[in-house]
Amino acid sequence: MSKQDLMAAVEKFNEKHNFAVGQIVEWKPKMRHKKIPGPFVVMEVLDPPVFDQTVGAGTPYFREHLDVVLGVVDEDVDFVTYHFDSRRFQPAG
Repeated sequence: MSKQDLMAAVEKFNEKHNFAVGQIVEWKPKMRHKKIPGPFVVMEVLDPPVFDQTVGAGTPYFREHLDVVLGVVDEDVDFVTYHFDSRRFQPAG
């Protein structure tokens, strides 16, 4: 990965979207870090965000900034909700 690619990823990660309950969202390109494919529906926007206290410092999930609850139909065709970092998502196209 070049320095330009890295800076483009940082810029994309920091691109802010104001999500609303009921809005359909998807992963930003190259920002998916969990196996859940989406699309998702915004169930709740958390203010202030919560931080995962259970994961150790050696993982990318350490103190993850969780500020949005998203609903999705999983591979078993069950509707489930997850907490995510909204900076990894964009409005669905």
